[in-house]
Amino acid sequence: MTASNQTDIDAMLTAMLAPPTRPGDRAFTLQVERANDAQAAYARARARFWRSFAFEALAVGALLAALWLLSSAPLLAPLAGSTHWGLAPPLLLILLLWFGVQRWRSA
Repeated sequence: MTASNQTDIDAMLTAMLAPPTRPGDRAFTLQVERANDAQAAYARARARFWRSFAFEALAVGALLAALWLLSSAPLLAPLAGSTHWGLAPPLLLILLLWFGVQRWRSA
């Protein structure tokens, strides 16, 4: 008698705990898929930005180091004079602005 009673209880619990039968929400599924695609595209664009930014920062650093080395070389010191290093900041500012404009145009 307990076996029959246990079977009835199991059947009743199965019926009560079963998820409701209804059709899937296709619009919600599409919205989630679009959100996942947008997040993946954003992650790719962000990685591309940081790679490009690192390369441009290395290029600017190399130019700064080259200007500093050229201005401090004893062989070139008589040719450079004091105005050589004085022209470096405006030239670097123009270079950085150019990089910024390139970055803005590609976005």
